[in-house]
Amino acid sequence: MFLANMSHELRTPLNAIIGYSEMLQEDAADMTPGEIAADVKKITGAGKHLLGLINDVLDFSKIEAGRMDLNLETVDVATLLRDVEATVAPVVKKQGNQFVVHSDDDVGTMTADPGKVRQVLLNLLSNAGKFTTNGTVTLRAVRTERHGEDFLALSVEDTGVGLSREQFGRLFQAFAQADATTQRDHGGTGLGLALCRRFTLMMGGDIEVESKAGSGSTFTVMLPAKGPAPDSIESAAGDEVDDSEPISFQTRMFQIPLATGKSLHG
Repeated sequence: MFLANMSHELRTPLNAIIGYSEMLQEDAADMTPGEIAADVKKITGAGKHLLGLINDVLDFSKIEAGRMDLNLETVDVATLLRDVEATVAPVVKKQGNQFVVHSDDDVGTMTADPGKVRQVLLNLLSNAGKFTTNGTVTLRAVRTERHGEDFLALSVEDTGVGLSREQFGRLFQAFAQADATTQRDHGGTGLGLALCRRFTLMMGGDIEVESKAGSGSTFTVMLPAKGPAPDSIESAAGDEVDDSEPISFQTRMFQIPLATGKSLHG
């Protein structure tokens, strides 16, 4: 099934690259510079999509084989959020959305792999922007306590289409899409959320979701401030992760305080 899905996913951008390249070879002499530039842009976009897909597959394969490494550092959370905001803001705002970033005064630092935290947040924020139109996407950081330990709760909230219970049940499965039209309308490989959860598990945390169809979604990345336990990387390997059901569907959702914190812009 994995290879069958991958074969389909790879063919789509490859066909676009080959098709537009052949058109340019045949018709370039009769095309205006603007028309040529438009086709080259489409080839570039398809190439970037293909590269992203290949990177996702490689990452997923490494995790499944237990060969993905963590590069743990002391991470200044506010600085990380500003970097993520600068990177993803154009994508989030593309469909007329407002993008709001908030951080608690005492959000401080955590021990984590900054590249993987960044990748998780960028993926969640990109999804939020895709599935929200003329709404609001909020990135929020709250320092909290869970089971007597210090945690960082990094939440991505949107006012978009939300999820039904059926969609929620397969949310973190590899190659799962919300429905048959999701990939056509919004793009994506179906690996992004599965990777997000595996990366989070590797760092000793998990992702919790609260959503309702038509009312938006909140994805909360819970990470231990002191870093992962030694066995976290192994526990994120394929055979030990139950991807059939996310952490909760509202009933056991850990509630993040919405009125606390300050804007990173003052």
